This record gives sequence, structure tokens and C-alpha cells, in this order.
Amino acid sequence: MSAQQYATTARKHWTKWLPKKVAALKASGELEQALQTAGKLAQAEVLSLMEQGFQQHEAEEVALKQFVLLAPEHGANVEPWERAEEAKLQASYRKMMGA
Repeated sequence: MSAQQYATTARKHWTKWLPKKVAALKASGELEQALQTAGKLAQAEVLSLMEQGFQQHEAEEVALKQFVLLAPEHGANVEPWERAEEAKLQASYRKMMGA
């Protein structure tokens, strides 16, 4: 994917899952720059990881999580059943990790 495609993906994801971040970036006039930067950083990371031997899909999984598909803001577009499922998964993970 190109940096622009990653930026477009970031816009869609951030608008849905990070509405407060998007609102703050819009208010400061920095949204477009932030999206373009995220796209460029993701593309650079994908290329770097591929040079290290990662397959493209593996590199994208790492880079997108880091720069584009950021964790949702608390409560953003999350249905009650999704919150319950996430809580179960987190509890299971903590138990597995011994925390």
C-alpha cells in the first residue's frame, strides 16, 4: 500500500474509533498533517520490516497497529456486548500471564 492509502485507512479508523482525537486535531488544524504522517510512518515501517524478512502482510500488521489502527478511545462506537467480550478477553489474558 502507499502512504496515501494508509492515511485514508487512518482517517476512516480514527473517525470511527478516535472521535476525541479527531476533534482535537481538527480544532488545532493538524488533522491532515497527522493523517499524512501516520501514513508515511506506516509505509516506512512496512518497508523496513520487509527488508528484515517480514512478509508484506506481517509487516503491515505490525505497522498499522503502531501508526494507523490505533486502540479505540474508551466507549467510542463500542456496543455493550463488545465491551463485555473485551473485558472477558482481557481477564483471560491477565490470568494467562499471571497478573
